[in-house]
Amino acid sequence: MCLKKIAIIFSLCLLICNIALAKTLPNPDTSAVSACLIDADDNGVLYGKDEDKIMHPASTTKIMTAILALESGKLDEPLVITPEAVNTEPSSLGLRLGDKITLREALTGMMIVSGNDAAVAVAQTVAGSVPAFAKMMNDKAKELGAVNTHFLNPHGLTAQGHYSTAHDMAIIASYAMKKPEFREIVSKKAYNMKYMDGHTEYVTTTNRFLKSGFEGANGIKTGFTNAAGDCLVASATRGQKTLIAVFYNDDYRWDDAPVWLEFGFSFYDPSELQDKTVVNKQNVIKLNKITEQRIKHSRETNKNLAALDAAIVNKAKSLNNKTTDVADTTQQIKAKDVDENTKVEVSSDVDNHINDTSEKDIKVVADIAIDMNTTETTSEELNPSLEKYVY
Repeated sequence: MCLKKIAIIFSLCLLICNIALAKTLPNPDTSAVSACLIDADDNGVLYGKDEDKIMHPASTTKIMTAILALESGKLDEPLVITPEAVNTEPSSLGLRLGDKITLREALTGMMIVSGNDAAVAVAQTVAGSVPAFAKMMNDKAKELGAVNTHFLNPHGLTAQGHYSTAHDMAIIASYAMKKPEFREIVSKKAYNMKYMDGHTEYVTTTNRFLKSGFEGANGIKTGFTNAAGDCLVASATRGQKTLIAVFYNDDYRWDDAPVWLEFGFSFYDPSELQDKTVVNKQNVIKLNKITEQRIKHSRETNKNLAALDAAIVNKAKSLNNKTTDVADTTQQIKAKDVDENTKVEVSSDVDNHINDTSEKDIKVVADIAIDMNTTETTSEELNPSLEKYVY
């Protein structure tokens, strides 16, 4: 029994150490009208400012355009270039009637320089027309859970009934960043766009964030219209962790993006942000997951982190003074009444990867993680009515 008790205390110490390492930075501010920061692994919201507010998405719309082009199976087919595409108002990739270029190359150019002409050409190549392509965009948005989004065009020029939210666009971008070819395209600072006749055209990115020197910066898309203001969807990857930040109508997007992303990375244990795929101590992985789970339930304001940390320390002291059997301790912890409105569920995969630690001992730690979050949480505000945005 003594060995089991020691194992419990040791596991708790590891948990406390991991939480100490995962100290978060102060909550960031932003001049954006709407902003959202998510973990691209699970789309968990790390932080936000009116993230469900209906906004003009401007050229961040092209993230969805790129997704559908990549999934079309037509990447190596010639781009269909019509007068409608060529005459689309700037920004422009500079397409001309008679140009011979593949969908793949035009798509790359479109994302780098934010070419509206290329967006129309991509839509017509993939779906035959802009309205048909817009229907595909909306169907895909619905599939991804972007429920407050409605597209009318592939480029994002202002139109009544064309809207999204920072949260929805973060979800769309998260899906896109799981595609290796999309990641490669949006990480390019410059590119020699290749035409089918052999000539090339050098294009450079509109995304200053990519060239900012921020560690791990790898995308994604800028946007601007008079109605939308300055917009940015920024991403960065450290180790196996990718975070995505969306800023709508933000005069200081280049300043805000690195601050918000650095804030997001501060949620995680440094071991999760290293360039490695294998961690030898599986119990440490488990404790990191518990730490992450606790963080996810305090992400909006982080006001409960100090209280939760204190609860862990007190629980460790309490267990240190107990002499009961581990099984009895587990039952005592589980028997506590927890308000159903505040109970934290630890995901089932927490225990799936433990090979070198007693299941009973680790289970106590998981139950403590459940028990310690007893602070009352407030329900999220209802999303604004969409009726006035539907035409």
